[in-house]
Amino acid sequence: MNILLLEPVKSDIEAIGSIFNMCVPGVILVNVATGNAGLVSFEQQPPDLVILDLAIPDVDSFEMIKAIRLYSSVPLIVIDIDHDESSLIRSIEFGADDYISKPIHPLELLARAKSILRRSRGVNQDQYIVAGLLRLDASLHRVHVGDKEVRLTRTENIILRHLMENAGNIVTYSNLAHKIWGDDWTESSATIRVYIDRIRKKLGNDSKSPSMIVTETGLGYRLVKPIS
Repeated sequence: MNILLLEPVKSDIEAIGSIFNMCVPGVILVNVATGNAGLVSFEQQPPDLVILDLAIPDVDSFEMIKAIRLYSSVPLIVIDIDHDESSLIRSIEFGADDYISKPIHPLELLARAKSILRRSRGVNQDQYIVAGLLRLDASLHRVHVGDKEVRLTRTENIILRHLMENAGNIVTYSNLAHKIWGDDWTESSATIRVYIDRIRKKLGNDSKSPSMIVTETGLGYRLVKPIS
């Protein structure tokens, strides 16, 4: 497995390199300290996973995510020194699969990476699901809202699929987190909220007064069950 690590901080490079080399047999970790060098490396040797520190110098890191997403759906994890909600939102909007704040906890990063890589292999994602006006092609990460086709990111696809499969029932924050990140998930309701807002916008549903995906305060979310 090839991992492209865009990280300018030496201590973080060493911590990440140690845990992946120790726990992932045959891993090839390519580290670059600048954005332009990262883009060159990406083109020369497309990786299986990208880990991007938003503090990478010489390029706008959000534009870099956007550039990668123009021609690749490679799993991508963002690392940020500040847990800033605007950075979280922008990262997700541009196509990041996960967002982790510094200081880095190598075992958590490893667990998140393994979870994303499992999802990227498309396990159990070959279903076509219908709920009212929504028709989800889970294998292609696309949903039709009536006649309108909408493309989803990998994580949005997982969330919407789970909500559609449980239409009419409350899906808790912890249940969604487990679906997204597996057994090693941590408290992440704020991150899930950002994903839900993005899905609502893509479905054309007003996030201030949603009628399709409703918030069950303190519990989670519920996809309104269509009337038969």
